[in-house]
Amino acid sequence: MTEIILCDLDGIASPGCKGPFTVTHQGATLSVFVYRKGAKVWGWVNDCPHVHAPLEMEPDRFLDLTGEYLLCSMHGARFEPKTGACVLGACLGRSLKAYPVVILNGKVIGGTPT
Repeated sequence: MTEIILCDLDGIASPGCKGPFTVTHQGATLSVFVYRKGAKVWGWVNDCPHVHAPLEMEPDRFLDLTGEYLLCSMHGARFEPKTGACVLGACLGRSLKAYPVVILNGKVIGGTPT
């Protein structure tokens, strides 16, 4: 498996996010981040499908003020953090691209099988 240790699971609030991380995935260099809720994590490419800009304004700050949705700081679009689907804003009907992550021995690992 081509994989990379992104961070410690305990280093992410619940709910919360960590990133961005720069990774190579399927031959491309990507900016990615991780969303955590409880004992589960989801990985997302840090790219708004509307304007192709990073979502965060500051590192680790991907959630809106309610903590319920991922937020594009560029134009305010909201995304469901477990599915990546845009639920409010100009990119309604589109989704963030998933980045595969797993938890192994308390670490968040990103990558794909080779």
